[in-house]
Amino acid sequence: MRLASRICTGAAVVLLLSPAAQAQLSGNVHGKVTDRDGKPVQGAIVRLENTGLHTADETKTNKNGTYAITGMYLGKYKATLIMGGQALMVKGDGGTGDEIVVGDNTDTAVNFDLKGASATLPAASPGGNAKGKGPDKKTVEEMKTAFNAGNAAMRVGNFEEAVKQYQIAAEKDPSQAMVLVNLGLAFSNLKKYDDAAAAYRKAIALRPEDADAHAQLSLALATAGKIDEATKEVQEVAKLDRTLAGQSYYNIGAILTNQRKPKDGLEMFKKSVEVDPKNALSYYELGLAYFGSPDTLAQSIAALEKYLELQPAGPEASGARQLLATAKAKAAAAKQ
Repeated sequence: MRLASRICTGAAVVLLLSPAAQAQLSGNVHGKVTDRDGKPVQGAIVRLENTGLHTADETKTNKNGTYAITGMYLGKYKATLIMGGQALMVKGDGGTGDEIVVGDNTDTAVNFDLKGASATLPAASPGGNAKGKGPDKKTVEEMKTAFNAGNAAMRVGNFEEAVKQYQIAAEKDPSQAMVLVNLGLAFSNLKKYDDAAAAYRKAIALRPEDADAHAQLSLALATAGKIDEATKEVQEVAKLDRTLAGQSYYNIGAILTNQRKPKDGLEMFKKSVEVDPKNALSYYELGLAYFGSPDTLAQSIAALEKYLELQPAGPEASGARQLLATAKAKAAAAKQ
């Protein structure tokens, strides 16, 4: 998604959309638990943990041995069957070959057959919460409702309402980093970059390894003119996700060039391709920057050729081909 056209070159800052921003609480999981004789197991706890977001939901099987959890965050999950306070079976843990993915408007089946469990089976627990901590079920549902409303407001561009709903969700459960990242995105769309940065920092405090949150913070800081802070944040991104870091450096470069600081922008585009040699847009920008001087025509040609190699049908492909042909003609004329 393009946000702001860049002067002279037509390039733009690229919005770093977090998976959280696109999430909808509309995925469902259902299943059945059967004992070794194939009979339904009542009262068994099924716990589902989103492995990327570290959120969890759990429920119990009914008299038919079935269960269902609706309104799940999208993403990959680990499912644990718990009986008598003991975890008996785990699915989707990355080592069993039974990956669990919850998608938008999907109903995913996760069944447990106790034939594959340990020799001694405890009785199903009649009640209680296996986690024993965190918000109660009512609060969790209220948080989800507010989060879902915030996503709906974001999709139609009602960012004030999105902020309101995400703040409600964050108050209900302050431990949800994903809610805070989305709150930051809503503030950024309102051009309230200091508020956005504060939300991103809270998310990072909860999940320091979240490369996306670091990248979003960098973008908010750069847009607010805090380039040194933004660059420092990209260094954190690079430790976690080099591709995302390449895009972050590109964004800072585009912002600097929009501010008529082409030399500073050039340095950011160079850093972009250093951390991510496949960042095509940065090569295009380098081609443009080097084109202006006869001494750097060879570098311009190399950068434009690299862009076309990576994105032969990309958004700047037509302009890159024209510029490349001109650069080669100038270089040939200079040799004569």
